[in-house]
Amino acid sequence: MKWILWTLALASMAGCAVPTMSEMRKEDPRQILTSKKPEKVVADCVLREWQDLPVFAGHDGATLEPGSHGGYTVATVGSGYFVDISKDEFGSVAKYYAATHRWISRKHLEALQRCL
Repeated sequence: MKWILWTLALASMAGCAVPTMSEMRKEDPRQILTSKKPEKVVADCVLREWQDLPVFAGHDGATLEPGSHGGYTVATVGSGYFVDISKDEFGSVAKYYAATHRWISRKHLEALQRCL
């Protein structure tokens, strides 16, 4: 009986696994947004906003790292939500990726939009 419960628990957790950032980048971003601000200014702002975003009676946290193709990537802990921010001819472009379509995805997007 314990073996069956253990198997069911593992199977249910496998369905909740967050795709990697590389896997998510193979799909279209959830949103592509532009700003007249430089990419570093936008990235620093998103980092602060996401670190302060209240989630699940705590904070999700975020990191800032060099982007995979230049620019910057701001990602939540676990990388379920991230944005690639790069320079363009008018300022910067932000490509927002999200592992889910839930309320938390909208919260991260709203925080990103405040920085543009």
